[in-house]
Amino acid sequence: MEFTCARGPDAKGSTEHLKGLGRQFEIDFENILQCEIASDTELVERLVNNTRRYDQKAAALLSAASTWAYSDADTMARMICLRGIPNNETVSMHLENDALFLDTTAHVIQSQCGELVIVCFGGTLPTNTIQLLLDASVKTDPFFSTGIVHGGIFRAFLGLWPGIRVQLKGALLGYSNCFINAINEISHRGYTDLKTFDLKRSTMENSTLPGAEDGCPATVGRAKMKALYLTGHSLGGALAVLAAAAMHTDPVLAPIRDRLCGVYTFGQPMVGDEVFAKTFGSMFGDRLFRHVYRNDVVPHLPPRTVGWFTHFGQEYTPSLATWKFRNTRASQTWFGLYALAIGAAAWIKDQVPFLSKVSLPYSLGDHNPLNYLRTSLQSFPGAEFGPLSRACPTPDG
Repeated sequence: MEFTCARGPDAKGSTEHLKGLGRQFEIDFENILQCEIASDTELVERLVNNTRRYDQKAAALLSAASTWAYSDADTMARMICLRGIPNNETVSMHLENDALFLDTTAHVIQSQCGELVIVCFGGTLPTNTIQLLLDASVKTDPFFSTGIVHGGIFRAFLGLWPGIRVQLKGALLGYSNCFINAINEISHRGYTDLKTFDLKRSTMENSTLPGAEDGCPATVGRAKMKALYLTGHSLGGALAVLAAAAMHTDPVLAPIRDRLCGVYTFGQPMVGDEVFAKTFGSMFGDRLFRHVYRNDVVPHLPPRTVGWFTHFGQEYTPSLATWKFRNTRASQTWFGLYALAIGAAAWIKDQVPFLSKVSLPYSLGDHNPLNYLRTSLQSFPGAEFGPLSRACPTPDG
């Protein structure tokens, strides 16, 4: 597994460090970097104090994270910084095993104070054959004796979960993301006797630790995690649901359960059967917020021909203002190939102006993460690259 650590720079703080250099070369760094300063300075506090209710600003932030989950750690850290979480520490982990049809990514994002943690899972790229084969691996597996789940998705989750589990345990104890990542790397390199290991010197030499040149005191200790959010688009949304379910079966992570403020998924397929849905629906269904954009075909999969799957939690669909709650659930299609063929036809139809008004029940085009992001932001094209507060006016401020 490949681990990468990055920090979303705080442009305000950067200008202080660059003042001397700016005077030397007559460069106005403050005005230059002002373009990267997020205006929503109260976002972290708002999300930390969330009372498990659906929050539009949380949906906007997490839809952005789900969209950028298809990129690398540095891009994710920068984009989340622009959304209102400056100086975030992002640890990305990538797992690849072609023989097992595994090619999955997860990002663990921690606010500078340490109180807010977001785990964002990457989805399926249409150009990635291994990921498409993983989605097609619909043979079911038992989920720790609690119902059955999609076998391919479950394998992808099991591969990523150990690394995520370590990061969450570290955040719960009050350590920084990058510090825990460094410790995890050290343990896997064979440093079994930590009593004789010079941790300070190692962290100073480890480029994955921001601030290591100062002896790393600021990157070791943080406030303990108070709020956790799980999110993802498509396959990533299904992995987020499995992560929430795993927390509720893992005694080591029992203290985290009350800190789970929300699982926000976008275009998420069904994960498990009725037993799985009822069991975990009673545990965190009130904090599972599933977003379904128009006729997106993926929330209707996997098909009934491979088993009886069902959704749980709260479902939201687009409205004129933003997302609205729907008191029904996306139903399971009978035949997967039929639904995908209709979805592909709908995408082709959308490219022809005079056919645009023809209605089809399923659409692959509606599954595009950009549709989910722009609906969450209620913004103009291009706003997905900018700060949250400029792109997401909400009625409640």
